[in-house]
Amino acid sequence: MKRAILLAGLITATSAQAEIVPDALQDIKAVQFNSANVITAGLPNEAQFETLQQAGVDLVINLIPDGNSSGHGDEASLVEAAGMKYESISVDWKKPSIEDVEQFFSIMNTNRDKDILVHCAANYRASAFYYLYQATQLKQDSEQQKQQTLAPWGDLESSLKEYPQWQVLIEQVKAKYQ
Repeated sequence: MKRAILLAGLITATSAQAEIVPDALQDIKAVQFNSANVITAGLPNEAQFETLQQAGVDLVINLIPDGNSSGHGDEASLVEAAGMKYESISVDWKKPSIEDVEQFFSIMNTNRDKDILVHCAANYRASAFYYLYQATQLKQDSEQQKQQTLAPWGDLESSLKEYPQWQVLIEQVKAKYQ
């Protein structure tokens, strides 16, 4: 009986979701460790995709618009060659949409058991989308949470005044889901 309990414990422990190991990821542009299983960042360089996989990332979600010069030409191949799953949402910086956010929510909800990197060019889109996910889907919304998740934006009040389309998006999504 003790052996069965021990074996069941080992099976459970090995099938549990692992955490992302942050030590090797400090050099990724604007990296933000939001939880044990989700990080946001700016664009990783080509070599960093292998490092991400070795650190435990299972899924990469790219929010850079298709064809944007700030992205990699064929990021899907880089990610998949490193052994990770790849998703892409083409988020227009000047016109982010609720539909983009809802597509992001769907991907996040489908992959709750995965360790995830959400990235864009500078971690503005990525951190904003993840903040909205935390606030509306995980129901984790406090001023401290907002400031921490959106830290890549710097002075948040000034940044949202400079980029009012993002303030509007945040307000619209929160109103729709709360």
